Amino acid sequence: MSDNESADTARLAPARRWRISPVWLVPLFAVLVGGWLLYDNLSSRGPVITLDIDTAEGIEAGSTKLKVRSVDVGQVSQIELADDYNGAVLTVQMNPDTAKLLGPDTKFWVVKPRVGPQGISGLNTILSGAYLQLRPSQKPGDKRHFKVRDNPPPLSTNQPGVTVKLVNDGDNTLSVGDPIVYQGQNVGQIEASNFSIEKRQTIYTVFIRKPFSELITGPTQFWLRSGVDLHLGSDGVDVQLGSLQSVLAGGVTFGLPDGVDAGKSVADGDRFKLYQTRNAAIQDRFERKLKYVVLLNDSIRGLSAGAPVEYRGLRIGTVEEVPFYPSDYTLSSFSGFRIPVLIAIEPQRRGLAWANWTDKEWRAHQIRFFKNGLRATIKSSNLLTGSMFIDLSFDKHADSYQQQTLGGYTIFPSEPSQITSIQQQLSDLMDKLNQIDVGPIVRQLKHSISQANATISALHQTTNKVNGLLDEPGTRQLPGQINDTLDKLQQTLDNFQQGAPAYQQLNETLQRLNQVLDDAAPLTRTLRDHPNSLVFGRPDGKDPVPRAKP
Repeated sequence: MSDNESADTARLAPARRWRISPVWLVPLFAVLVGGWLLYDNLSSRGPVITLDIDTAEGIEAGSTKLKVRSVDVGQVSQIELADDYNGAVLTVQMNPDTAKLLGPDTKFWVVKPRVGPQGISGLNTILSGAYLQLRPSQKPGDKRHFKVRDNPPPLSTNQPGVTVKLVNDGDNTLSVGDPIVYQGQNVGQIEASNFSIEKRQTIYTVFIRKPFSELITGPTQFWLRSGVDLHLGSDGVDVQLGSLQSVLAGGVTFGLPDGVDAGKSVADGDRFKLYQTRNAAIQDRFERKLKYVVLLNDSIRGLSAGAPVEYRGLRIGTVEEVPFYPSDYTLSSFSGFRIPVLIAIEPQRRGLAWANWTDKEWRAHQIRFFKNGLRATIKSSNLLTGSMFIDLSFDKHADSYQQQTLGGYTIFPSEPSQITSIQQQLSDLMDKLNQIDVGPIVRQLKHSISQANATISALHQTTNKVNGLLDEPGTRQLPGQINDTLDKLQQTLDNFQQGAPAYQQLNETLQRLNQVLDDAAPLTRTLRDHPNSLVFGRPDGKDPVPRAKP
């Protein structure tokens, strides 16, 4: 067949039409249904978020829930190690319509059994296991990567109140979440804690809600609330016990010093010093201080910063620094290598007559007091604790005063304590005793001791002789013989008792003797008056008349 015939045949043949077979409708319908199901599934699911956590202890993929106010809003779907192996990465599938919970200030933490300042929490997780807790964001956003906190975040501070800073120079004994308590009322809490390496201070951010924020004014003082306050000082032992809750919870409390006006309210960010105890806060409330340097000859053991400065038992100041070595201090500056101590007189204390004096007036009066004998002495205030204090008193026998300065402060004249004076007197006495020649005294003492030994020996011999005499048979019979003699004497005395024959005979003999004496009375008178009558006879005269018996 030629080419022309082939072309004609092609033009005469009928044209073919492409048709879709009904068989293809089935897979096409399946694709459409699958796509719809995929779209519906993706649109009905919530967002997927990633959480960084230090450790995945207690968390399991497929079972650990994410909750908000005890309502499930998601579930952990995957747990992996971080790229740097310093933690874990959690993938959480959230429920639908939960994207509005996420934002820049969303907080996550693990809920598990805890014992903290707010009490015991998370006990329900002992049986159910740990779970993740979410605090919704206050601002909308599309953030999907978050960090899980170790501890629950502080309460939301969107409520009215005031935020202040507390500066602590001591040990860091507080943590985020610790309460702020005022007269037993929980009025706020610690929101943040930062430590400054340069200043070596811990700065706490504290939030106090209204209406208690109105209590925070310029003179307000903050101190630690331990529940047990034990103070060993110069005034003795002071123990204050709080409730069991205060002991367990701790935290911070505050108040105004006695006799100080409330002042004006503070603004956010104002700073306050955090004291360790209430007593430390009370002693540091005086702004006006007149500082002096005391040079002490005594031992400063037991004297520390904060010790009182008293005048006749009335506290008028505080010891500031022990010891105090300014830049211009040298060992050769003062004789005796005395130890300098910095003290501060606080005129704002109650009961001081000079509280209204100006600094210039005070210093002028103080110089006059120094010239009149005002001196400082270190004394023991408590034998139990061994604490010391500075006592001020007038001494009439004090040396003359010459004004001196050290480190820019006037030197407060001082005197040794009584103990030091006694020690000095004893030392002087020992020096005098050392100068005495004790040789003759010792020889005389030896001679006296020899004589005393000889006397004791003689006495011992005499005692032995007396003991030998007492041991003889005749000496032993003396008591019996004496008893017999006494018995005979008693019998004789019994014979002369009234009514006995011997007694009557003796009485008659005495009567006869009295009669004889009466008859001889004229003769005795004549002999008395005329002794020669026995030779020459009685002189002429009347015969004497005998006296009648009475």
